[in-house]
Amino acid sequence: MSKGWIIAISVVAIMVLGGGILFGTCIGISNEEKSIRNLISAKQTDNKSEFDNMWKKISTTAEVSQGQKNALKEIFESHASARKGQSSGGALATWIQESVPNVDLSTYNNLQNIIVASRDGWTMRQKEIIDMKRTHDNLIDLFPSSMVLGFLGREKINIQIVTSSRTEESFETGLDDEVSVFK
Repeated sequence: MSKGWIIAISVVAIMVLGGGILFGTCIGISNEEKSIRNLISAKQTDNKSEFDNMWKKISTTAEVSQGQKNALKEIFESHASARKGQSSGGALATWIQESVPNVDLSTYNNLQNIIVASRDGWTMRQKEIIDMKRTHDNLIDLFPSSMVLGFLGREKINIQIVTSSRTEESFETGLDDEVSVFK
């Protein structure tokens, strides 16, 4: 075999090998982008489920608390109405001295703990999906993956972040002057 043929075969082999490596890299980039896209989609579905679960826990516990509040109110009202008919001027003092059934208020503390823990967990989930989006955006924006993914027509992903109307208003105006627990 002549020296020219050896060079030609070597050049073709290098080109095929280089093309294979380039093709493999493109497939890897495409698969990585699809994997992140699928992860974000699954996380959004998971977040929706967790948000629903969080509010169901809070609502259910609050309903129990409301029931306890109503029971306590009935106890006080029945004791007060029973004392109305007494002729002695010390009816209120007598009522206060009597043993009123103890009401367990631990459900209110439990409700507070559920709310705080659920909201903190929810915030972490929101941050996770924001971080996943940043990773995906980097694939779309940075070279060389941007070239491959642009050729394949891949675009950035829109994610749904759940916030409050107060937060939205604060970011629109740039102000958050009033801090009130009861607003």
